[in-house]
Amino acid sequence: MKLVKVLLASFLLVGLCAFTGCGKDKDYRAVTGTVTMGGAPLEGCILTFFPEDKETGEGGSAKTDASGAYSATSTGAENGGTGLKPGVYSVTAMKNEEVKNPDDEAYEKGEITYDELQERKQKKGAYAKSSGGELLTPRKFLDPNLTPLKITVTNDPKANVFDFNLDE
Repeated sequence: MKLVKVLLASFLLVGLCAFTGCGKDKDYRAVTGTVTMGGAPLEGCILTFFPEDKETGEGGSAKTDASGAYSATSTGAENGGTGLKPGVYSVTAMKNEEVKNPDDEAYEKGEITYDELQERKQKKGAYAKSSGGELLTPRKFLDPNLTPLKITVTNDPKANVFDFNLDE
């Protein structure tokens, strides 16, 4: 009976650790904010966070929504956890013009059937090149060593809201 109690307690402890993560993500702080350009929210902007301390820091990334809002996710945060570890980060920002595939547009307009669309895609092959479109954000935000965007993530959740204006 004592062995059953010990096993049951062990399973409960393991289950609790699995549910709470045993504190693995406790070092991550929520990092949020908005990105604007030209006085308007910038949707679809990719932010990349580069830690100043390469030894202990972890990078992260985020993508803005229609309102320009983002929430950073660390490359090390487990189970879809969000946030970054406290520290100083350089931030890059990039958005390219959205370019639609002409075959997809023809299908959406009803000019070709679904089967014709699939046939065209098959002819082009799985590794067909697609153009990325023109860069819409200023180039100075692309290089982590030159970007003027810097943040300091702290243990204070109220201090970890960073808004970026990408006007030159």
